Amino acid sequence: MRLLLVRHGQSVNNVLADKMAYDEYIATRSHEPDLTPVGEEQVRRLAQFFGDALQPDADLTERRASISEQPVTALYTSPMLRALRTSAPLAAVLGLAPAVWVDIHEHGGLFTGDPRNGTALNFSGMGKQEMQRRFPGFILPPEVTDDGWWWNGYETLEQCAVRAQRVAETLRAWAKTRKDDVLLMVTHGTFMDQLLKALIGAGEQSTFFFSHLNTGVSRVDFLESGLIALRYLNRVPHLPPELYTR
Repeated sequence: MRLLLVRHGQSVNNVLADKMAYDEYIATRSHEPDLTPVGEEQVRRLAQFFGDALQPDADLTERRASISEQPVTALYTSPMLRALRTSAPLAAVLGLAPAVWVDIHEHGGLFTGDPRNGTALNFSGMGKQEMQRRFPGFILPPEVTDDGWWWNGYETLEQCAVRAQRVAETLRAWAKTRKDDVLLMVTHGTFMDQLLKALIGAGEQSTFFFSHLNTGVSRVDFLESGLIALRYLNRVPHLPPELYTR
């Protein structure tokens, strides 16, 4: 089984974090940021790249191999708006119905305020009816209710690591019965870091971080022997350098 991890396109919060000191950023960030125009262009190019790779009459062997030699068979997405909006164009070109997977949301959950001093406020997120209206055809799990999907307050990094371990265990189990599948998962920077560490047995490991550009792709192969191969990290063959953002 093959796993392609994709970070969402640039969000409004990403821009704030890049320009501001942490104290100013945490005071102004959105609990549910949308994509920026740059993020929309990154996503458009990402979808075009995956769509081009499906064209049998195009000489795209090298480009296709730079991501995956096999076509994507299943698409999963975080329930956060920036991930849903990144997934929609991918779904269109791949002809797949994205499955919303609540456990692959970003570290922290949906909040505003400063978790360091106890002022973080919780938000429940997009409800089932709104998600169905804005993203028709997406497969929603029972955890996405009419009232939203997040009620756990601010999630610490330690709690995020536990969640990443849970997702890693699910993927390892799937690998035993889905050997020919190529899964594309649209998720988030810090969660991708924690999931990769869970998959390779590195634990939380605050001493290093697997960093990804917006719409960067990483590939993990689950081998017959039970070993996991981290084939590459943070590839962006679909972006020119001027669209590299973090």
